[in-house]
Amino acid sequence: MKDGELEVLLLNAQNEEEQAIERLLEKYRGMIHAYSFVNGEIQEELKQGLIEETIKAIKRFKIERGDLG
Repeated sequence: MKDGELEVLLLNAQNEEEQAIERLLEKYRGMIHAYSFVNGEIQEELKQGLIEETIKAIKRFKIERGDLG
């Protein structure tokens, strides 16, 4: 991501812009997927819960202009 792009993306996601939320979820898809495994099998309920918690965390995340870029 270019300088400042993550900051703008976060701010847009916090303003309920669906495309921004989807881009952030895509950025962290690998991590969400990796943490969705239990005993070597993917747990869809766990994965969905992680996605929901990630969206909540995005909305709670506090940034000030210039912090991320």
